Amino acid sequence: MNELLTINQELKKASKKITDAQIDAFIDAVDSHDRIFVYGTGRSGLMLKALAMRLMQIGRTAYVVGETTTPSVGKGDLLIVASASGETQSVVNAADNGAKQGVDVLVITGDKPSSLSRNHKPLIQIESASKYAESAVSVQPLGSLFEQMLLMIFDAVILKMSEKSADTNKKMAQRHASIE
Repeated sequence: MNELLTINQELKKASKKITDAQIDAFIDAVDSHDRIFVYGTGRSGLMLKALAMRLMQIGRTAYVVGETTTPSVGKGDLLIVASASGETQSVVNAADNGAKQGVDVLVITGDKPSSLSRNHKPLIQIESASKYAESAVSVQPLGSLFEQMLLMIFDAVILKMSEKSADTNKKMAQRHASIE
């Protein structure tokens, strides 16, 4: 139980550093694009897949880069990428290639300077460890705090978006997978 309380305290401290303005800017980015693409690797990629699912359930057109049914990106699309280290080459390449194709790129990364943050101004930076560096803010291994914060940020975005309509939960339930 002590470990749960430790993780909870880390999340509470990290959450206080995420501003309403950042959440609002995230929502504005989603709302101003017809198609949203997400890309990340490892556990960050799993959190982005969860975001894509929620975006679809809330009625947005969302794709996971690398899936077999994902179309090509185009000018005016939004690409959301996340990497704790900011050095995951495939994530850096995806952001760079997307930008070259006229895609708006929304970046979430760690707080240390990185290839990703040098090439694309992050909307959100999360102080945490990564696969390449430890952090004084977390006792959890690798990028656990980063990935947990991604899920919390994404859930906060969806919650705020859902508050715009009284029957959002009902509509989301209708879009939920029915063949499982």
